[in-house]
Amino acid sequence: MTIKMLIVDDEPVICRGLRETIPWETIGVEVVGDASDGVEALERIESQPVDLVLTDIHMDGMDGLELAKELRQRYPHIRIIILSGYDYFDYARQAIRIGVEDYLLKPVDVDELMEMVRRIGGELEQEVSRGREQVKDRWQNWLSRLLQNDQTLPEGSPIPGVSASELSFGLIASQREDYALWREQSTPEERRAARRDWEERVREALAGHGHEVISAFLHPNLLIVLCVYSREPSRENLPSILTKLAGQAASGRRLHFGVSPVFHSLTEAYVHGHEAIESVQLGALQERTVTFPGEEVRSRKNRGLVTALELEKELVNFLFNGGEDELKQVWGKIMEQYRIKGCSLAEIDQAYKELKIVIQRRLRTSGIELSEELVNILEGTIDLYANNSYRAIEALIRSELMSLFSSIHSTLGGKNHWTVDRVTKYIEAHHSTDLKASEVAAWLKITPNYFSIIFNQSFGKGFAEYLNEVRIEHAKEMLSGTHDRVFEIAEKVGYNDYKYFCSIFKAHTGVTPTQYRKLADSTTA
Repeated sequence: MTIKMLIVDDEPVICRGLRETIPWETIGVEVVGDASDGVEALERIESQPVDLVLTDIHMDGMDGLELAKELRQRYPHIRIIILSGYDYFDYARQAIRIGVEDYLLKPVDVDELMEMVRRIGGELEQEVSRGREQVKDRWQNWLSRLLQNDQTLPEGSPIPGVSASELSFGLIASQREDYALWREQSTPEERRAARRDWEERVREALAGHGHEVISAFLHPNLLIVLCVYSREPSRENLPSILTKLAGQAASGRRLHFGVSPVFHSLTEAYVHGHEAIESVQLGALQERTVTFPGEEVRSRKNRGLVTALELEKELVNFLFNGGEDELKQVWGKIMEQYRIKGCSLAEIDQAYKELKIVIQRRLRTSGIELSEELVNILEGTIDLYANNSYRAIEALIRSELMSLFSSIHSTLGGKNHWTVDRVTKYIEAHHSTDLKASEVAAWLKITPNYFSIIFNQSFGKGFAEYLNEVRIEHAKEMLSGTHDRVFEIAEKVGYNDYKYFCSIFKAHTGVTPTQYRKLADSTTA
């Protein structure tokens, strides 16, 4: 930082001596001019920036004490060094009372003066640094609110010393490729170090090309950079800068960048910020380093999405009735469709949410109580900033589907064994009535459709076929063990239609009821 100093003394020889005989440049000081009294000094300060005023205290016109008072009121950031002869030390005391802490007695010791200026310069640098940090903090807080749709602007000037009317802005979003997969293989300290390196490299590269840079992590895998331009930037240079950065990232994982258009009002930052984020996510999917909004990475026309009904048909059936390998295969085929059609992660996430609604509805209508594990999966959300590739999101959803499969079949397994025993006993007790599958389903408090599914899974046959088998077995016992007439036996086992009973009996045994009784009698004779 160069300290800009103004010398004020009513003796031209002293002004020239202070300006020309002391090597100010060696301590980072630039003498921007001199003035003969306080009035002239204020005029000069109005027309050019000044950091430090070196002034004599006794001058004709506005003296150094009055100048110090005016500077304290108008320009409180300007530091003041008072030069005072011994005879005017009382004036120096007054200057100290109004806040001027630095003074020297004449004749001036050059080494002492340079050391004082060097110290003040260091203090000014610290003040500037603190000011920049405060501005940076405000900007970072503002950036972090972008995703919350809060377009409140930070207080104060965007960049110190630059008029807002002269500025233009740009937003750059960056992500590390396959972050979720890398996260599983790295430690928290490695990830923190990688983020520090990532942010530092981006800031240095952009600042080195004349951009004021404010950055903030909105997510461990989403760095947002606000570029403040004092002149219209060249779009041609930016891709080469970012492409070079992409391959330099720590951990061996490339960076991807999404770049917003240049804009001139910060009220547009929210929209352009999300454009940059959408661009970086789309670019990461297609393994593209730098993406600008509006650039089609791959043709997305007529891509369509696998609908919730198709997902239900392909996946829900395997979740409830299939095997793990079948489930993995169908999910792999669906993901391949997503890749071919260029679907975004947000679109895949939405389709998965719809699928989980279908699964949840199916579980509830089937009478299965939702375990804590099932609820956590069905109500959970996907972190699309971490799972920012087809590989990552495919692996995550496949893992969740396997967990759902395991939990569903574990629940269904126990429930089916319990259901089989109860259904067997219920049919045995009610087989002689006009028994229907819907009656048993209602007794079990499950839907007829789900009852049909688990009945077929458990018994290997339909309800009507099983009920006929039960009734025929009872009929056979009565034909061989009683003298009841055949039509009476038919009614006792649940058939009101004699001819239908005979037809069913022959279909199951190969003989009529009368023939069966004769064969039974001959066997026992």
